[in-house]
Amino acid sequence: MFRNLFGNSGVRRFGRSKDGAVAVEFALVIVPFLALVFGIFETGQVLWASSQIDFHVDDIVREAAVDSSITSGQIQSNITSSLSGLEASRLNVNVQRNNGTPDILTVTVTYTHMPVTPFVFKDGITLNHTTSYPMIDN
Repeated sequence: MFRNLFGNSGVRRFGRSKDGAVAVEFALVIVPFLALVFGIFETGQVLWASSQIDFHVDDIVREAAVDSSITSGQIQSNITSSLSGLEASRLNVNVQRNNGTPDILTVTVTYTHMPVTPFVFKDGITLNHTTSYPMIDN
């Protein structure tokens, strides 16, 4: 039946034709490739933001634990200004001084990272860091 409709040469020619094979292979490979590239990029950004928060918050809280004249507002502004590479509107700094023996200074920082590919994480990725140090009397 196919011989009558297409002729013997038409079926063979269709089976041997390679036209468009590269385009089809590209279409199959580009989606996983872009997902991998954007995934690597997003992971790098999240790790960078997390390490910046960890380092700067620990440094500022250590300094504040030694110098009791630094107020909670100063701690918050120091942390916000030292994390200038992050968007300040998504940064939340909470400072608590717990009186006891010894007095404990606890700072909790929450940052919501909005990815370049928002369709993956619509609400962003929340990074939390809490640091506690005993207050040293001068």
